[in-house]
Amino acid sequence: MKAEYENRGFYLMAKLLAGSEVDSLINELSAFEGRTNNHGVRDLMSKVPSVRRLADSVPLMAIAKEILGDNAKPVRSVFFDKVPTANWNVAWHQDTSIAVKSKHEVAGFGPWSEKQGIVHVEPPVAYLANILSLRLHLDIANKVSGVLRVVAGTHRNGRVAAQDIIEIVGNSRIVECNANRGDVLLMNPLLFHSSRKAVSPSHRRVVHIEYSAMALPEPLAWYE
Repeated sequence: MKAEYENRGFYLMAKLLAGSEVDSLINELSAFEGRTNNHGVRDLMSKVPSVRRLADSVPLMAIAKEILGDNAKPVRSVFFDKVPTANWNVAWHQDTSIAVKSKHEVAGFGPWSEKQGIVHVEPPVAYLANILSLRLHLDIANKVSGVLRVVAGTHRNGRVAAQDIIEIVGNSRIVECNANRGDVLLMNPLLFHSSRKAVSPSHRRVVHIEYSAMALPEPLAWYE
């Protein structure tokens, strides 16, 4: 697993979540239906206690520690869903910001932004390279539902300008990360990724949890 993940920048683990776990998460997350958009619902671990428990659970922590080392911990969580009222294209990009508790001017960190009241900042690329994103699929993800698309190995390019991403993607093989309920996709945030609108939007629910083993320079602190 680790070797393939490090080489390709992503790896799919099938049926990691039991059907009962998926059903329970769907029930709890139903409170957010109609509130998702292209930014998702953030600060999920504090809003949904079961997501915090899942993020800290033995199976997910074992994955995080195998990839990042024993100091790995969850640092950000987001809920995404594609429904008729929130069905969007996501252009090719990298995830280049992290969520922090508050803004402090620290060399190498910036620019700053705010999403749903949470402070975000672009850190030095070493922090991004050492984040593991776990995408927990609560529904089938395929071309019809707006599946995630990636270009394998692009996480090794570091941080890339938007115009250069488009050029690289145009000359690369695109992989569709099809997944079933309960599957978990491991992804490096620097991997080029995108998704189209769902062809027939119903639900494409994903709980996105990020892990890091790196401490931020004081006084910066991870948001979650």
